[in-house]
Amino acid sequence: MKKIFFGMMAVMAVVMLSSCDTKLCYCYENGYEQTVYVNPDTPCNSMTRGERGCVEQNERMDPNDVAKKPAL
Repeated sequence: MKKIFFGMMAVMAVVMLSSCDTKLCYCYENGYEQTVYVNPDTPCNSMTRGERGCVEQNERMDPNDVAKKPAL
């Protein structure tokens, strides 16, 4: 029981510390949404690569509205 408690506390600590100096970006690729943490002064669109597009939190969209690449 103690291992579970301390494990949960460790996970919570990591999440809390990682959110202090980062911001959340939303990236879309093949109709799926992914989250990426970046430095607060880094624009989310700088994380855009190839077929993956990234936006700020206030620009977040429904992944179903993103065009999907047709299957070959």
